[in-house]
This record gives sequence, structure tokens and C-alpha cells, in this order.
Amino acid sequence: MSFLLRAVTFGDTICCRRTKVNRKLSCHPQPADDSVLCLESRRVMSGSAQFLCRAAGVARSLSSSAWAPQLSSRPSRSHARRLAQSSEVCPAKLRPYVRPSVRDDRQASSRLPVALRPLFKLGERQQLACFVDDCPVTPVISWTPLDDRPLNARVRTRDNLSLLTFEPVDMEHEGPLLCKVTCGEQHKQAKTHIRLYAFPSDPEIRGHDPVRAGEESTLTCQLRDLYPAESLTLDWLRGGQVVRSVPGEAGATSVQSAYTFTPQRAESGENLTCRATLDLHDLPPPERTRQTVTRLHVTFAPVVTVLSDPGTVSSGSVLILSCSASGNPAPVLMWTFRPEDGGPLEVKGHSETLVLAAQAGEFRCEARNHEGKDSKAVRVRINASPSNTSMLVSPGRELMEGQRVTFTCRSHGAPPPVLVLSREGEELWRSDSTPWLTFSLSVRPDDAGQYRCDASNPLGTQRVTQNVTVAAPPRNTTVVVTPSAAVSAGQNVTVSCRSAGFPPPDVVLERAADGTQRRSADGVFRLLNVTVRDSGLYRVNASNPLGHQVRVFRLSVTEPGARTLPALAAILVPVAAALVLDHLRRSKKKGSYRLTSSTPAPEQHPFSG
Repeated sequence: MSFLLRAVTFGDTICCRRTKVNRKLSCHPQPADDSVLCLESRRVMSGSAQFLCRAAGVARSLSSSAWAPQLSSRPSRSHARRLAQSSEVCPAKLRPYVRPSVRDDRQASSRLPVALRPLFKLGERQQLACFVDDCPVTPVISWTPLDDRPLNARVRTRDNLSLLTFEPVDMEHEGPLLCKVTCGEQHKQAKTHIRLYAFPSDPEIRGHDPVRAGEESTLTCQLRDLYPAESLTLDWLRGGQVVRSVPGEAGATSVQSAYTFTPQRAESGENLTCRATLDLHDLPPPERTRQTVTRLHVTFAPVVTVLSDPGTVSSGSVLILSCSASGNPAPVLMWTFRPEDGGPLEVKGHSETLVLAAQAGEFRCEARNHEGKDSKAVRVRINASPSNTSMLVSPGRELMEGQRVTFTCRSHGAPPPVLVLSREGEELWRSDSTPWLTFSLSVRPDDAGQYRCDASNPLGTQRVTQNVTVAAPPRNTTVVVTPSAAVSAGQNVTVSCRSAGFPPPDVVLERAADGTQRRSADGVFRLLNVTVRDSGLYRVNASNPLGHQVRVFRLSVTEPGARTLPALAAILVPVAAALVLDHLRRSKKKGSYRLTSSTPAPEQHPFSG
């Protein structure tokens, strides 16, 4: 007697078709639902008939008693002949598992028992079949768990075939199982060990919501309701490389792995894979591995990467500016403009390209998202001749002698104008290609005059002027009497007074004898037809709000024919006197006097030259 134990499912269907007269068969897949196997006799043995069939290219040796319950336990030649004449046989659903088989008693000790380790998926419907060969009588077949487990499966036995059906497979079905057979006085058994597995779903990745660049982040991968956990490995993969691996633990129903990393901006959009591998023998490769892929979404603040710089443009031209920024989420752009003259800030647009009439000032591109903001600015200049040229005199244009004064010149233009400060045509300071010029000095009386600021570039010139006065008391006062301080009666005498100071001094000629005073706007006094009574001392007083200075001379008038003493003033020739008067008139008209000392000169008697 021999028998075999086979796992049978309803997944594989074969049909045996006669191909040769010598009663050998080949097998072909058929979409049938019935599970009936027809046999062709190759040789008749005591109690059994052996046949050859091929299923999916694998030879299967089948017995008549195992697969043909419609045959008697001792098939006759008529049975075999009728089967040999049949051109079609019926389909049978098999699952080709290795099974023990014993041909005679001599082989029993070496071939039985043979351990089978079928792998069943939890929750599915599965079957085990126990087949008996070479039993001349109907055998008694039974199923027994080895570890006091309840069988909890449906048993159906007919002749020499017993089917054990698990509907569905449960955890209590795992473990060793015996198929015991009694054939007359013989007792045989075959042992199998049922293995179970559960791999119901793909791994689940959590924490892959947007992560922030430069900040440490942790992702978790978890697989639930699996069995056996100790045979499972969770791997994290980046760029095809395993970066972290975690094995499962015995007795667990889930496996979890955490992956901690610091994302960078360039890694946004990169795939991150969690792969679960269940390493079980006999588990088909497609069912061994499950994986979940997530795409990294790395957020970071914007960075303005490109901002065009047109530099200097022509007045009236069209200005085109472009701005690009990177960031995640995609940043929103905003253009602002501040005029060159410092006017209010203006919003100009929100697109990457800005097109408008050329304006001088600062254009700024700002990129913003919820992670932050960034901006860059560019200054636009317009080619133009100098404009808005100004000169500031501080503390003012009316100064006191010795006071510190600062001149500041400003001008706009492109290219930037050259600034030159001058006084009465004499250059004092120059500044090349700068927006302003500054010059300071401590003033003296001769620093008074007209100051001018010239701004020039290749497109033109603009200038401004300021008059500066320096206040000082009268000084260097001189008196000239012509033709002489000693004259004859009836002559005309001219008294000319010259005095430096600002405001221009008022000049008063006073006769000492009686205090008679005469005033002159130009400092020149004309005494007509003088007489002897006009003789005497005279005072000339030059004064302004800051002080005064006095000069004294004596006038001597004699009758005609009388002898007079020479005087210092008499040696002054008329031509010299005329030159002095002319100089005094011009100085008076200009409103300034050239001073050589800030201290009034002492009075000179009787004349000063």
C-alpha cells in the first residue's frame, strides 16, 4: 500500500487528453469548474492503475484509486480498454505540491513519513488531500493535529481520497498535522506542517506633509495585521539605495520604522520609498514585497535669483525689468518704486516682467510666501543734463568776520555732473561725479563776494550763485585833502575819506570849532571858496553798527599873497587824488571794502595817508 498527501486548491485546472495509442496522456489547461479526473490504464496492478499526466509542464504520476472513485478498487481490463478508447478526459483542479508516495513495503521505511510544509494565506479557502495507493480494500483515513489543537476543518473522505477543507484558514490551523491510514492490518501515516502568513496591505507612510528645508524631520512607515512579523523587513530607500532597515519582532502584528533626516531645498520632489519584504519559503515573488512611495515636499523661503539691471537709460525710453525667484510654495512677486527725489513708495506690478516708461529711482522686486520673503533692488538712472542744481550757505549769507561758513552744492544728472565752486571767478573746490560738493572756511572781510556753483556733464551745464557778505567795523580809514591843507582864501578844497568795513561806514566831516557836521554818501566833501574863517581842526568820523574810526586834520586858509607853510597834503598831485576818489566811488558802489586788519588803526594827527 502506498499513499500521498497533496494540497489541493481550486486555482489550477488540468485536462488529460490521449495523444498516443500506448495510453500515455498530456495535460492542457481548461477553464472548467468540475473536479473529475478520468484515467487511462497503462498497466493493471493489484488494486491500482498508474497513469502519466502533465500539468503546466510538470509530470504528475496519478493512481487510479486516488483519482478515479468511479473505478473499482481492482480495475478490470474492460475498464482500461474503455478508457483507452476515450479521446477526451474530464478536467481536474490541482495545486502541484510535493507529496510523499510509497510503492511497496520495502520503500516504506525510507519514503514515509515525508514532511510537507504548505503555506496558506490567512482568510482564504484552502484544502489538504490525503491519497492512498496499493490498498486492496477501502482504507480508513483520519486527520489528527499533533499539539492538541481542535481540527476545525471539514473532512470529506471517499474511497482512497480524503479532503480536509479550511474555510477560511485561521490562526488555529497553523502547526503539525497527521493523515493516518489503515489498510487492513497495515497502519501508515503522513505528516505535514501548515504554515500561515498575512500580508494584507501596503506600508503606510506618515509625516510626509510639507517639511521645512534645513529643519530635522521624521517620517514613519508602518505595516499592520501581518504575520509572521519576524519574517518581515522594512526598508527606507532614497535614490535606489537603502538608507534604513528595521526587522520585525516575533509575536508582533505590526512593524514600524522611523526615518529622521534634514531635508534640503534641492531635495523637493525626490521620491522616498518604504518597502516591506516578507521572506517566506514558497511565497511567490510577486507577493513577497509591498512598497509605498511618497514624494518629498520641502518648503523654504523665497530667494530672488535674477534681477535685471538696465543701469542708465535715455530719457523717454521704455524700461523693461525682469525678476525671478525660487521658493516652495511658489512665491508671489511685487514690484515697488521709490523716485530718485525721495518721493513716496509706489507699487508697480506683480508679474515677473515689468514694462513702463523710464523713471529714475530705485526699483525693488520682493518675493514672498508663508515661509518668508526676500528682495533685491536695482537703481535706474536716466541720461540727462544737470538739473535741480542748488547751493546752500550755512549758517547764512550774512556772516561775521571769523565765522565758519560751509558751502554745499547739489545737482542731479546722468552721467553725474562735475561740481565746481568758485568766488568771483576764482575756483575754490571741485568734485568729480558725485551728487554733492562741500567746502568750508573761516571768513575774513576779503572773502565777501559772489560765490558760484557750476554743474556740468556731457549733456549740459547748470549754475547757481549766492552773494556773501562779511560784517566788520571800519578800519584803514584815510583822509586826503586836495589841493592842500594850506590854501588861499577863495580856493576850493576837497576832503576825500576812504574807510573799509561792512556794512559800508557812514562818513561825517565835523568842524571842531563849532561842531558843524557835513555828511557824504561817497565820503567826499567839497569846500567851495574857503575863507580864513574856515581855518581850524576838522574831524572825519567813519562808523557802522560794529564800530567807528576817526581821522583829524588842520585846514589853514590865508589871504591871497600871504606866505603859507607847506603841508603833507600839498604834495599830493591832483592826478593821485583823482585816482583815490575813483577807487572810493567804485568800492562804495560794490558795498564792500578791502580790509587788511580786523583791529581799528589808531588815529593819526594831523593827517593819515
